[in-house]
Amino acid sequence: MKRIGDISIPFIPRNRLREFRVIPHISQWKLALCSGIKQSRISLIENLLVKPTIHEKEKLAKALKCPLKEIFPNHAKTRSSK
Repeated sequence: MKRIGDISIPFIPRNRLREFRVIPHISQWKLALCSGIKQSRISLIENLLVKPTIHEKEKLAKALKCPLKEIFPNHAKTRSSK
């Protein structure tokens, strides 16, 4: 929970990639090999320095054998129309 003044709100991280990678003892290097995404890019995604593309999210979820929405809870599959 995050506290703002007198209000507590639940904190939902942008992604839980590190959590899903570390629990089964998968290194960034191994995830990079399994997903086809560079290890440096995985590090940037885990540290919330870049937003992963939908294709990267799908590759990472497939490599970790986890539902995409569990790893990326704020993921919205719909695209905004312009």
